[in-house]
Amino acid sequence: MGPYYRGTSHDLGAFFDMLYAHPIIMLLVVFGTIGLGVFVWRRKKSGEPSE
Repeated sequence: MGPYYRGTSHDLGAFFDMLYAHPIIMLLVVFGTIGLGVFVWRRKKSGEPSE
């Protein structure tokens, strides 16, 4: 176990192990977060009165 596991619970360590074993999951999480952020930002921006 490396320095990433200090002060973390066993379940969190197992979660990071899964991410390192399956990098596609990390990519899906990153793209999902970006997509959600863009969706919320555009929705918030469209709610403002246009000039």
